[in-house]
Amino acid sequence: MVPTTPPAPSRPHRHGGCRAGHRPPAARPPVSAVSRAERVAPDPDVVALLGTLCRDAFLADLGLLAAHHTRRSDSTGFDEVATWAEIALAEAGYSITTQPVPRGGGRCRNVIADQPGSHAEPREVVLVTAHLDSINLSGPAEPAPGADDNGSGSAGLLALARALARRPTARDLRLILFGGEEEGLFGSEVYVAALPADERPRIRAVLNMDMIGGRNTAEPGVLLEGAAVSQEVIDALARAAATYTDLAVTTSLHPFNSDHVPFIDAGIPAVLTIEADDGANTRPHTAADTVAAVDPDLAVEILRMNLAYLAETLGRP
Repeated sequence: MVPTTPPAPSRPHRHGGCRAGHRPPAARPPVSAVSRAERVAPDPDVVALLGTLCRDAFLADLGLLAAHHTRRSDSTGFDEVATWAEIALAEAGYSITTQPVPRGGGRCRNVIADQPGSHAEPREVVLVTAHLDSINLSGPAEPAPGADDNGSGSAGLLALARALARRPTARDLRLILFGGEEEGLFGSEVYVAALPADERPRIRAVLNMDMIGGRNTAEPGVLLEGAAVSQEVIDALARAAATYTDLAVTTSLHPFNSDHVPFIDAGIPAVLTIEADDGANTRPHTAADTVAAVDPDLAVEILRMNLAYLAETLGRP
């Protein structure tokens, strides 16, 4: 998540502050529980797809990401993991492009992976996003393993990428690992600003993962955070959670401080999927955000929800 800095006057409580600790007033109202009665009959094809998610592979990717001293956007660590992710996604069969993120410094960039659908053009596209960088608020030289924030979301994106690789779909799939999130959502803002006018209406939904492995509640849970424009996506994710997982689902229509916000600001339906009660997690942006503190079973449950949603939304030929 983004570290604490004063919010911009023109966009109060939207950018530039850590989700942990002090929350903006607009985000303080209680989130609302989603009824488990929304469960529907499981689709056998989706059940089989969920079976391809691999806990051990997720942990291996998470360990590789968190092994770097820091993934700060201007660091060699960030450059190394971005290159590694490019190779991993290309090997899975995706077409890879990169987008410079100048404000991130160094070789900060967005890594973009595409897999086309089969419908006639112009096809809709579904985006899956996570930020690849990490930070330690004590200083740039301090360790920033960033296992939960956001090694978990980045490893989760790779897990979803492998599960969906070469799976025929009706809609296009695009996966994006953003750089520069921690300093101010730089990567996602660059991406949204560069979208051509005819590309924006093609985006069916944006599914953002940021901190999916911190167990902050007695019951494993997930927060689905968006805005009014995101309500259809939130509802579909909640149904997927009720049908295919044991997650306790809460929702919020007060988006702030992660990469879903620039999309929402542009009127594009985007939802953050994040561990429940993320504000209670004090480890992000410190040396204590390690793999040992991540609950992989919670992360896999959130990935099951996300993968079920993607299978439904991407459709079949």
